[in-house]
Amino acid sequence: MTQNSIKVDLDLYAAYVETSLTFVGITKTGLLEIRFKLDEYEVDVKDQDEIQVAVKKLTNNSQDRYHIIVIPGMYGGITPEARNQEMFQNETYNNHKSISVVVGGLPQRILGKFYYHFKKHKPNFPFQLFATEELAIKWIRSNY
Repeated sequence: MTQNSIKVDLDLYAAYVETSLTFVGITKTGLLEIRFKLDEYEVDVKDQDEIQVAVKKLTNNSQDRYHIIVIPGMYGGITPEARNQEMFQNETYNNHKSISVVVGGLPQRILGKFYYHFKKHKPNFPFQLFATEELAIKWIRSNY
């Protein structure tokens, strides 16, 4: 697997934490952003734990509520063990305002929506998949 790094403009963040796969940051516009650093990767349980620690650190142990925007790499994957974790039931995420995930490819968005439809434990806040960051931000701004 070739690992192409994604350029991340760290000046967009008021505060951030770098994990092995991501930058987790509070943007200067007030969003909690999880941006992957590579185009190709596979998220495992250890990676999920690292991201959760970063989220807790930036959100006062998840007491401060944010709209979360996730920007994955183009060819990211997730291990079955990580997929089976119920992240929406986790105290790290269940107190936030919304979550939007940017998925550039139409086939990936269709699979994502299909997977989400059958997910047993859904979040108690709005969740949506988008083709671009701009559409995700527009949705957040127009609905909240």
